[in-house]
Parts: sequence; structure tokens; C-alpha cells
Amino acid sequence: MTQWAATDLERPWTVNEERRWHFHKRAQMVRDARERWAYLWKLSKVPKLDEIDVEVEPILKNWRSAPDVAACAGTVKAAIDALVDIKIIADDSAKYVRSVRFWAPTIGETQGLRLTVREVVRDRQARTNQATETITPTPVRGDLA
Repeated sequence: MTQWAATDLERPWTVNEERRWHFHKRAQMVRDARERWAYLWKLSKVPKLDEIDVEVEPILKNWRSAPDVAACAGTVKAAIDALVDIKIIADDSAKYVRSVRFWAPTIGETQGLRLTVREVVRDRQARTNQATETITPTPVRGDLA
């Protein structure tokens, strides 16, 4: 499995914060995040990819005011848009981004957001000639169905 990670040391904004912003502020925040993430992806040397999975891990200094698991979705969208901006993937549609998985925050020495991009391998032919990843669906628990 081939993967690349990048970490932005700015705390990601939450969906709740974004709802309160004026549209000019939101546009500026998204623009700034896309530029930062484009730079981070270039530093991570992510090559052009056909299809990807993305894993999201918020990093907090402590558990006070910890956001919900997917509260950083707006920031993540900007980071994925940056992959398109610098032509790592052709588009951010489901044809190119197979999944986005949000993990609960972890505690670290700094705050920020770590994204990991994994190349999706089809027909057991990775362009990098590395082993393929097999993902099995999680079974549905009877009491939740």
C-alpha cells in the first residue's frame, strides 16, 4: 500500500464555526487552506494518482473543547481541493476519491490536522508495484439496522 501524509499545524475550523461566518470570511479561509495544503502536498511529494482514499486525523493539545469526529469536514474539503489544484488527482468526485475516513482526534504536542492519502490499487496492478490492500466492509450490527 502506497501512502503519503501531510500535517497542517493550524487547528482546522469546524462546521459550526463556518456556519457563523460571513461568506467573504469563508471564501478567504478556504482560499488560505487550499494554498497551505497545496504547499504541504508538494512537500510530501505525492505523485499524480488515479484514485485515492483519504484518512483524517485531527491533532489536539488536550481534550478540552474537543470537536466532534467529522467537525473539520470543511477544512478537509479544502485539503482535497488542493490535490486537484496541483493536479495530483483529476477531480474530487467519487470517481477519483473513493473514501474519506475521519478518525477521532489524538492528543499531541501541537494542534493541527494530519491527512493521509492512499493510492487505490485496481486489478492488483499498482503503478508502484507494491502490494495491494484488501478492504472488507464492516458488518452491520443487528441492533443498529
